[in-house]
Amino acid sequence: MQDSKKLNLGCGVKKKEGFINLDQNPNCQPDILHDLNIFPYPFPDNQFEEIYFDHVLEHLENPLVVLEEIFRISKDNGLVTVKCPHFSCNWLHPGHRSAISTYLFDFFDENHPERFGTARFEVKKISLFWIRHREDALCGRSLFVKAMNRVINFLANLKPSVTERVWCYWVGGFEEIVFEVIVRKDKS
Repeated sequence: MQDSKKLNLGCGVKKKEGFINLDQNPNCQPDILHDLNIFPYPFPDNQFEEIYFDHVLEHLENPLVVLEEIFRISKDNGLVTVKCPHFSCNWLHPGHRSAISTYLFDFFDENHPERFGTARFEVKKISLFWIRHREDALCGRSLFVKAMNRVINFLANLKPSVTERVWCYWVGGFEEIVFEVIVRKDKS
């Protein structure tokens, strides 16, 4: 498994087949035991083609530094998937340290006035989910809630940045925001 070109950061009990599963909790029995607040991560530069990060970033001390480190260990054109609570529902968990918006990756844009670090990411997709996007999230919910979820998700994802600025609190917030980004190391 150590030869895998895919990494599941902060796996917890949700290990992914074909990925190196990393977590700080030894009870989860990860492939690699490491605290994601400690840098550098135990990998060489340009190692991973895919990195998956499911509801972990919001628990860490400095998300921008974490994304810089993810950039370092990713290959050029590597896929990074980040799932986390949208800021409108973020503070429901006492362990959350950061609130994440659709603007997260804007701070890595070379033209942003508050650009952070040297990492470069191309945002392929940002999706908002009223009810967290996972298999068991809608189990036991009424048909009305399931229908509302589809309608709200559809409308929200027409323009996620407008949704979060104008109407996200009208529906009680969004449980999840998902980013799919591509690492861009080659400037040519």
